[in-house]
Amino acid sequence: MLIKDVVYSKVHGYWCEAPSSRPISVWSLLGKLCRRRELELKMDIYTTDLPGRRPLLLMMHGGAYMIGNKEEKGQVEWCRHFASLGYVAASIDYRLGLRPGRGAVARAEKEAVEDAAAALSFLLQRDDVDPERVFVAGTSAGGAIALSLAYDPPSNMPPCRIRAVGNLWGYVHDLGILGRANVPIFSFQSEKDPMVPYIEGYPLGAKCLMDKCFGTLAVHRQAQSLGIVSEHHSVPEKGHRLHLDADDRLTPRFFEIRELLSAFFAEV
Repeated sequence: MLIKDVVYSKVHGYWCEAPSSRPISVWSLLGKLCRRRELELKMDIYTTDLPGRRPLLLMMHGGAYMIGNKEEKGQVEWCRHFASLGYVAASIDYRLGLRPGRGAVARAEKEAVEDAAAALSFLLQRDDVDPERVFVAGTSAGGAIALSLAYDPPSNMPPCRIRAVGNLWGYVHDLGILGRANVPIFSFQSEKDPMVPYIEGYPLGAKCLMDKCFGTLAVHRQAQSLGIVSEHHSVPEKGHRLHLDADDRLTPRFFEIRELLSAFFAEV
């Protein structure tokens, strides 16, 4: 069962969805940067009629805080799969857009994490969600948001127990945050990712826009050194969005990740 376009929060921002599956006018996005406006943040909820409280999966899309939306094909298919396993799964929109300048990306990251926490608060009010079995996952920027919810939660983070993180080619800015909690981490990334550093560096080499990032291998090594359960998978082919091809069709990597992530979440 799919419950579409559920409003979970109202905030001020530039925009909250810019689908990457169709051409986007750069000028139309730039025009929206002139002023912030009230936005309705929405989610799509995937569930079944199973009785009782069930585990929750919160999924966040990627898109460098500029593009993307909750209906990105990979997020949709992952949510459908986890719902079929008995989870309540939700794919969310969050605030996007930033004016180029010092600190702009950091502010966008902070707002995105706050929006994800607000989505969790909304979902935890459902009678079919178990607050002791919460899972968070995302691709690229969404993976970074998921890691932040578990290890560097914002002030509006609701009381709940995050059981594991699905970090799909995401990152952290500070490996030190991994010492603040003990949440199992599943990671997947290309060794030749052209967007997000595999170990450490600057996304797209844009040192002037973003702080240094630590990719999945660095996160995995730090987690292991702290005794955190961590499973890391890498692939040799060059690519960033490993789950979708240039025409937004699911790739074999999508199904590989789906099975590995399902097994990891079930085990923890």
